[in-house]
Amino acid sequence: MVALKDHRPAVDTARSLTRAQQDALRAIAFFRRQKKVGKGWLVGDKRLSERIVERLEQLELVEESFVRGEPVLQLTIVGQAIKGYLLH
Repeated sequence: MVALKDHRPAVDTARSLTRAQQDALRAIAFFRRQKKVGKGWLVGDKRLSERIVERLEQLELVEESFVRGEPVLQLTIVGQAIKGYLLH
């Protein structure tokens, strides 16, 4: 049997995010055009700092993956649940 990590409910996690983290999460969910620029990211028309993206990765809300050899940010399942809460 696989042990699952305890995740706080999406509502509690969403409330604990800063406004910048919430905006970053919304941008990652909305924009398809993403590019790693220096230490940060350009997601659509928004610049995201490395620190914000790292914090979202620590919270297991986003993950960096590669599509056609290019790095992209994707929401995890928990990140998608929080996005659903933030968009209501």
